[in-house]
Amino acid sequence: MEQQPIRGYRFADFTLDLSRRRLSGNGQDALPLSDRAFEVLAYLLAHRERMVPKRELMDAVWPRMVVEENNLTQAISTLRRALGDSRESPQFIATIAGRGYQFVGDAKPVIDLGPETLTERTVATQLPSSPEPLPAPDAERSTVPPVAVPEPKPVSRRGLLVGVGAAALGAAAGSVWLLRKRPTSGLPASIAVLPFKPLLSTSRNEAIEIGVAELLINRLSTLPGVVVKPLSSVRRFSSAEQDPLQAGRELEVAAVVDGYVQIQQDNVRLTARLLDVATGESLWAGNYTERLGNFFTVQDALATQVVNALAVQIPADARKRLVARSTADAEAWQLYANGRYQLERRDPKGILRAKEFFQAAIARDSQFAEAITGLSESWALSGAFMLVPPAEAFEQARRAAQRALEINPQLPAAMVALSHVKTQLDHDWEGGRRLCQQALALDPRAAWTYAFLALNVVQSGRVENAIEDIGRAQSLEPAAVGFMAIGGWIRCMARQFDLAQRQLRGVLETAPGAVLPRQFLARVLLQQGDAQTVIGMLEEHNEVAPSSLANLGRAYAMTGRVEAARAEIARIEALGARGFGVGFDLALIHLALGERDAALASMERAVDDHSQTIGYINVDPALDPIRDEPRVRAIAKKIGLA
Repeated sequence: MEQQPIRGYRFADFTLDLSRRRLSGNGQDALPLSDRAFEVLAYLLAHRERMVPKRELMDAVWPRMVVEENNLTQAISTLRRALGDSRESPQFIATIAGRGYQFVGDAKPVIDLGPETLTERTVATQLPSSPEPLPAPDAERSTVPPVAVPEPKPVSRRGLLVGVGAAALGAAAGSVWLLRKRPTSGLPASIAVLPFKPLLSTSRNEAIEIGVAELLINRLSTLPGVVVKPLSSVRRFSSAEQDPLQAGRELEVAAVVDGYVQIQQDNVRLTARLLDVATGESLWAGNYTERLGNFFTVQDALATQVVNALAVQIPADARKRLVARSTADAEAWQLYANGRYQLERRDPKGILRAKEFFQAAIARDSQFAEAITGLSESWALSGAFMLVPPAEAFEQARRAAQRALEINPQLPAAMVALSHVKTQLDHDWEGGRRLCQQALALDPRAAWTYAFLALNVVQSGRVENAIEDIGRAQSLEPAAVGFMAIGGWIRCMARQFDLAQRQLRGVLETAPGAVLPRQFLARVLLQQGDAQTVIGMLEEHNEVAPSSLANLGRAYAMTGRVEAARAEIARIEALGARGFGVGFDLALIHLALGERDAALASMERAVDDHSQTIGYINVDPALDPIRDEPRVRAIAKKIGLA
C-alpha cells in the first residue's frame, strides 16, 4: 500500500497543519507565526530524531539567500513565545550551544483525511532524511502587477498638498487597517518601506531612491504601535525587478510600501502603493507630479496626516520633531541624500565622496544641521580610516558637530558625532557616554548611538555592558553589516574568540567585500594563532580600516617572516611621518617579533600621535604580554583609564 504523506504534527496541546500552514493550540485556532518561523518549526519536527545544525536550518528555510544568524535566532524566539517554551527549560525546542537546535518534545505525525480533520498515523522507525516540501504560497500572491505610470498631469500646489498628503493619509489609513485587521493577533502592526525605484530605468539615482524611502521610514518610526523596518533591513530590496510581496515575506511584515520616484530638472514624480503581504491586496495607491520646490511641504503634510489618521497621542516635543524641516532647499536635500548613501559604504572612497556631497549641501543651506552632522561624521571617519591625520580630522569633526548643535541643540545625531570626538580625540570617556545617553533619551531607536556607546564602554573596560549595547544596535537593525562587525570585534575584546570568528565569518558571507569585518576577523585569527590564514586574507586585500595597520605585519612575524614584518614596520612608519597615529600598531608588531622595549616605546608614542586604538589598552588581548608593565599602567593613567 502506498504510504500517505505526512500533513502535520501533534505535540502536547499543539497541532501544526502543513497543508494550511497553521499552528493551533492553547485554546487558539491559529497562533501568530511568521512564514519563516513556521518553516523552522516544520523542519525541526521533520528532523526531530537529531540535532539540526544552524547552517542546515538556515539553508532550508532561506534557500538561495544569504542571511545572518540573527534571522534564525529571531524565528526561534518567535516560536518559543508562541509555544510558551524557554531556552533555559525547553519542553519543545532545545538549543545546542554554538551548534544548532533540536525538537525534544513528544511529537506524532498525522495525515489529512478530510478538509478539516487531521488523523494520527503510525510512522516507520526510520524517519525520512528530508521533510516533505513545504507548500508554496498561492501563485497569484507571488507577484504583483507592475504599477501603471500615467502621463504627468499639471497639478496645482494646493492639489499636490492634498494629493501627496493623501498619499501619506493612504499609508496611514493602511496602518490603521493593519492595527484593526488583526486585533487578536497580539502582534504590533509591521510595515516595510522598500527603496523607491526609478520610473525610468535609464536614469537611476539609488541615493535619491533610498533617500525618499528613508524619509518615510523616519516619519513612520516616530509613531507608537507601528513597527517599521529600518533602512539597513530594506536596502537589499532595491532592484527594479524586486517582487514587493516576496520582500515583505522575507522581512516578515504585514504590509509593504512599494514606490517609484523620478526627479528631473525642477519636477518630481511619485507613485506609491501599500500592499497587504498576506493577500497581495493593494490597500491604497496613488501617483503625483509637482515642482521639486514643494517637496518638503508635502513631507510636513504627510507626517501630520499620518499621526492624525492613526489618532495617536504623542508629546508636543515629539510632534514638533515629526514635522521639523531639516532644510527648505530640495537640491540641498538631494546632495545630503547622496552623502548619506556614500557614507554608509564605510570605505575610504565612500567617505571622501560623502564629504564632498555634504559640503555641497551646506553651501546651498548653511543652516542644514543634518548635513553639517554628516560632514562631522565624514571627518571623523577620515581619521579612523587613515585618510586625514587624526588630530586634524577630529578637530574638524568637533567644529562641525558643535555647529550642528548650535543650529539644533536637540539633534541626536550631532550629539553622537560630538561623542565620537570626545571619546577618540579627548579621551573623555564619561563625556562621550553622557552625550550618547542624551541622544538615546531623544531617540531610543537610534542603532548607531548604541554602537558608539558600546565602543566607548568597551574601551572603559566594561566589556559585558558593551556586548549588551551592541546587541541592542543589532536588534534594531539586524541586517546592518557595521553592527555585526562591531559585535565580532567586541567579542574579541571579551576573549570569546570562537564566537567572534563565527560571527565575523558570517558577516563576510553576507558582504564579502566589506573591509571592516575582514580586518576584525584578522585580529581574531591572530589571537587564535592562525597567522597563515591572515596572510592569505590580507596580502591582496589589505585595505585600511580602524585597528588594521598591524595585522599583516603581526602575521608575518608570527610565521617567522621577519624581513616582511620589518617591511610592514617601515610602511607604517612612513604613515607616521605624515602625521597619522601609528604607535599602537607598531607596538603590536614589535611584540610579535619579541621586541619588548620597542613595543613599550611605541605604546608611549601612541598617546601623542592619537593612535585610534589606544583606548583599548586595558582590554585588547594582544597586549596581554605587557599589560602589567609600569610603563603601560602609566599610559593608561594618562588617558584616564587607570
